[in-house]
Amino acid sequence: MGIGRREFLKLSGIALAGLNTNSIQAVVTNEDVYVNKKLGIMFYKPNNWGFVSVKDFGELKDKQILANRSEEIKNEIWNDLGEPICIITKYYKESPENKGVFSPTITLNITPKKELESLGYDSFEELIALSELGTSLILKDFTVVKSYAPYQISGTTFYEYDAYYMFEHYEISEPLKVELKVLKAEHNDFYYDFNFHQSFAQNQIATSEFEEFKKTIKLI
Repeated sequence: MGIGRREFLKLSGIALAGLNTNSIQAVVTNEDVYVNKKLGIMFYKPNNWGFVSVKDFGELKDKQILANRSEEIKNEIWNDLGEPICIITKYYKESPENKGVFSPTITLNITPKKELESLGYDSFEELIALSELGTSLILKDFTVVKSYAPYQISGTTFYEYDAYYMFEHYEISEPLKVELKVLKAEHNDFYYDFNFHQSFAQNQIATSEFEEFKKTIKLI
């Protein structure tokens, strides 16, 4: 259901106060907040984290090794998934000391419902199960360990589950266990998909940042 357009515009106006923006600009970010007026969503990033540009995401995904090693299939998978509309990561600045270090990351994908109609699912819960199956074909050793009862954020029902997978990357010598929290919602004509990645194995933990982030999500 969301919070209503008037309240959303009020909150986004406060968040972007002092920032010189075009009134018709659909997506706006400053040092702390992401506002997408077209899709009606806003949220605050964790302190001292940074937004990743689409260009940089292209370079990052090329370095990740997916469960299926075929380059042709890898490219097909990325095309099917689409690019996240927003990526936030802890170590967003390139530096020698961060090479080989897993950076806790939040991504958001938003998919129009009509793009998934051909899958033939009967409910959002069934679509989530299909999504879990699809993810298991992409991420090595992907395993769901806990599912939560649906709950409300900004007047919208969200579904959440915890999982893990083995992260393989050309700059990391051995496969790394990564903990993944997935947050999904069906809202208006779109599906919202937040993914929160952290790694206890490297002591790159961001549980508190993830929980605080969820509290800042606002939807029209």
